[in-house]
Amino acid sequence: MGDSETPRDIWRDSVIRAAAEASRLQPLASILLAAALLLILGQYVIGPISEVFFNEYGPGEGRDYESLVHQIVEAFPPLILAWGLWETRNYLGRLARGEVWGPATAMLLGRIGDALLWAAAIAMIVVPNIQNWVSGGFGGFDWNFEAEYLVLAGLGLLLSLIARVVRNVVEVAAALKADNDQIV
Repeated sequence: MGDSETPRDIWRDSVIRAAAEASRLQPLASILLAAALLLILGQYVIGPISEVFFNEYGPGEGRDYESLVHQIVEAFPPLILAWGLWETRNYLGRLARGEVWGPATAMLLGRIGDALLWAAAIAMIVVPNIQNWVSGGFGGFDWNFEAEYLVLAGLGLLLSLIARVVRNVVEVAAALKADNDQIV
């Protein structure tokens, strides 16, 4: 920090740099979101539907609607992760506007964590049970306990909790700043 630079100047410069970087990253988030949605649509909806309705079936073969439902149910976790990309895009948009640490910005970080957590939970618990029930298995409870889902859930949970802590700190700092501004 030079003699002529005040902490306020340093903060302003860092916000400007963060806004510039976020404005470069936001289009990437938009492209990734669009690509993810197109892949989800093709892999989990259009592909299975076209297979069921446009395949030629031989004598005694029927359309496999159960498989179609299984595929559509498997789309739930990727759709929730796409919601996480949407929230990331929104977060970068706020940063690009210079809203580095505000309650709304911290809330968006929490939503990204929530998307990770929900995607993992649905992949581990909801998808296997719905698929089991569609297949006619009404007894018991299934879950898909995989390391990647546990890691994803852990990351989501921690990001959500960190965002809550940051949001609380930011709200307190904003209230203190408002009190100080009234005194001066």
